[in-house]
Amino acid sequence: MAVGPARAQAPGEAVVAAVRAALQQFAYAEAEQQARAALAEPERFSLDQLTELHALLGQVAYAQGEDVEARRQFEAALSLNPHLTLDPLLVSPKIIAFFEEVKRTWTPPEARTSPTDPPPRYVVVPDPRPAAALRSMLVPGWGQLYKGERRKGRWLLGAWVGTAGATAAAHLARARAEDAYLAAREPDRIADRYQRFDRWHKLRNNLALAAAGVWVVSYVDALVAAGSVPAVGRRLDLYVVPDGSGWHGGLRWRLP
Repeated sequence: MAVGPARAQAPGEAVVAAVRAALQQFAYAEAEQQARAALAEPERFSLDQLTELHALLGQVAYAQGEDVEARRQFEAALSLNPHLTLDPLLVSPKIIAFFEEVKRTWTPPEARTSPTDPPPRYVVVPDPRPAAALRSMLVPGWGQLYKGERRKGRWLLGAWVGTAGATAAAHLARARAEDAYLAAREPDRIADRYQRFDRWHKLRNNLALAAAGVWVVSYVDALVAAGSVPAVGRRLDLYVVPDGSGWHGGLRWRLP
């Protein structure tokens, strides 16, 4: 009987297998990076694959002595499959004992009575603040608009555009006043033109400080404040995720 070529792994299966292999080789940092990058795009994976990714992250966290994070990841896995068990051939007895303790004490929000019950909906609510802070670092107010804080975002954007524009105008006026001061020869004109130059110089500096203040307020607010609208549902999204060699990011278009 002829044997055809082996079926290629689906992308989701390949990612989970890579995380599993890294864990078995004790490459905990690599396993964690790959798993978290995968969970940033849950739509690429099946329910079983998402469950295993959380369970693998729980094993990584426990192996590194992070019991709180391990519990959180195991609870996330159990929220997807309350009947989950770990394979004793692949997982150490200590981790299995910890997992069973988590399973024994954990109460799901909507308990299921049998494996045939429909699983809970898996909803990822990413924190919009890092992406918002990056936007506000580029343009004050943009991060607030990204988080749904339209009034605050428009106010900050307007304040920054106004102060930055006024700073540029004052700088040009200062340059003209400086040229006039340097060109003056009569003592009376020298004193008068110096005073004008000094006024524009101080005004420009104060406006520049005001623009910088708006920038700082916008950046800190975007980084700290949670915002009124979560990033879920946005179709155009800025993302930054770790990979095996560092970090990568870009713009991602999400299907509705």
